[in-house]
Amino acid sequence: MSEQGRGVAGGAKVVALLVTIFILETLDNLVVHGVAVTPTGAARTLLGAVVLAIFLAWLGPRIHLSLRSLVLLVWLDLFAVEYMINYVEGVFFTTMFEGSYVSTVTVIVFAALVSGIVAASAAFLMGRQGGNTGIRASLKEHLSTRTARSWVIRIVVASVVYFPIYFFFGLLVTPFVMPYYNNPSSGLVIPSFAVMVPVELFRGFLFVLVLLPLLVATTGGRNTKFVALAAMLYIPGGFVALLGGTSIPPQIIPFHATEILADSIVYGFVLSRILQRGVKQA
Repeated sequence: MSEQGRGVAGGAKVVALLVTIFILETLDNLVVHGVAVTPTGAARTLLGAVVLAIFLAWLGPRIHLSLRSLVLLVWLDLFAVEYMINYVEGVFFTTMFEGSYVSTVTVIVFAALVSGIVAASAAFLMGRQGGNTGIRASLKEHLSTRTARSWVIRIVVASVVYFPIYFFFGLLVTPFVMPYYNNPSSGLVIPSFAVMVPVELFRGFLFVLVLLPLLVATTGGRNTKFVALAAMLYIPGGFVALLGGTSIPPQIIPFHATEILADSIVYGFVLSRILQRGVKQA
């Protein structure tokens, strides 16, 4: 196939992935958040779908795994970063999960299904063909470059350092968002430090668990891995989530979007350095 033909085919795949993401995110807004489709809402969802599709189109060829492992990895990251880790915070910072147990389970199951379909679509359309390496083998080889003690220390440090980064950038936007958190009708809650600190430390640990396989599987130098981690943290975890059917008042979305972008860049950089492979001893 000529270069022009490959370019057209590649563009068609990105469009197909974009349409898939847009449809699924629209359904997610309807089912999970109960948000009716409006022109403004559809435009916001489309913008999120465009950015996520471009990111996955960039990421897919840089992950050299078997197709099954690629689907699993992308699903794990999308489901954990866009949904589950945000839900952990949402339990304490919003009134979103004050409904019945059945409705909460429905939200989680539907989120897992949406993430799975997006992951499979991205892997089939944008993934590098011909890889036969599994996630477990990649992780084993990466972890073998340092001692078990070294990895335990690095994982603990990488988990703990999330909170000061999160807190610093959150503090910068506090003057702009605090009035909305103090308004009971906004559906937002500010937990005490006794709750906030363990919740964010736990979220930091979850980020390390789900992003370590992505760092390991992404080919290229440290800067490529940094971009992959920072973009995974921000695009599905912040940008798409904020544009979707969220309970957050629209007036403070720009502030939270800027805050999450900043801490995603800093935390992604820190993870790409702390969790990098060591040098095997001869």
